[in-house]
Amino acid sequence: MARNYTDRHASRYAAHGNFVKPKANHSGLVRFLFGFLIPYVLINGLILLFVIQAPSIESSEPDTKDYQNAEVSFKVSSLIPLKSVTASIEGQDVPLEKNGSTYKCTLTNNGNLTVTAVAINNMTRSSHIQINLLDEANPVIDEDSVVLGVGYLEFEVSDTQSGVDWDSIYAVDSLGNNLKPTDLNKTTGRVTFSMAADSITVYVSDLAKNQAQANFAVN
Repeated sequence: MARNYTDRHASRYAAHGNFVKPKANHSGLVRFLFGFLIPYVLINGLILLFVIQAPSIESSEPDTKDYQNAEVSFKVSSLIPLKSVTASIEGQDVPLEKNGSTYKCTLTNNGNLTVTAVAINNMTRSSHIQINLLDEANPVIDEDSVVLGVGYLEFEVSDTQSGVDWDSIYAVDSLGNNLKPTDLNKTTGRVTFSMAADSITVYVSDLAKNQAQANFAVN
């Protein structure tokens, strides 16, 4: 009886005699990558991001319209929710107005404004904004410019921030008379009063309502 000898490796050859390499089994590697490694990296990356993520603070330049109040606005950004946003100036708490991620406050004195944002992971970011545009100084009556003559007084006044409120200038003499200047030179700051008494006290305010006063007497 004739035996049929079949090449057990014949299936590895294509019809044209070319060798066909059997396909490798990659299912185990795929399961490892997508079932363990990639989720592990993603989850731990998100945990790390949550742990170290801190808010950011972007502030605008302080602005004032009257040199008595300054408005400051700033934006707080964070990839995770915020626990708190606070502000203080020289240790005093400052009320904040919130509109979305933008905060605004109004200040009435100069100083160092500190803004602090705290995320729910307790990561904290602070920003320091120097406020120095408010006019807290009185106008300057230049004593070296004073001329006290017979029946009149002249002096120069200046204010380098909000400016002199020329309409506010007046004087009271020793007789109780309330006097207004007889001449004002806003370019040079020269002020002239008529003077009938032997002494006079002058009052000068700036546009931020700071007031200076000085007394002059005839010896």
